[in-house]
Amino acid sequence: MRAVFSVLVTRNLKPPKSMNKLIALLFGIIAFNVNAQDTICVMVTLDELIVFDYHTSEVETRQPHNAFTPISIEVKDTEVLCLHLLDEKRRYRDVTTIWENGDHQHDTFESKSDVYYTPYGLGAMEIEVSEARRRKKE
Repeated sequence: MRAVFSVLVTRNLKPPKSMNKLIALLFGIIAFNVNAQDTICVMVTLDELIVFDYHTSEVETRQPHNAFTPISIEVKDTEVLCLHLLDEKRRYRDVTTIWENGDHQHDTFESKSDVYYTPYGLGAMEIEVSEARRRKKE
């Protein structure tokens, strides 16, 4: 047994070329099926809507907006939304999540300086942020 093992080690055997192709094919299939998750970062202030890169924190776009105008954000099924509500005073915002099948959910969040994330893996959705119509009951 030792002699066979030492002969295999000393000969420096290489796998056949068809085996290399098979390994490359399997790796390609696995890599094709893996879904990468992107993170969209949006900061909503009283007078500005700021979109920035999640990893580098660089501002991508900055646009003024009226606090009373609803904001609509599209989130793809491979993305997560990081929503930073920064009104810098005790206020509330209504956040409506509308899934691609038409179901929706209404929530009222504090917006002094809070960060919220959308769930991953539930499909594409649209997020609408607006001024709160009612106060959150504590």
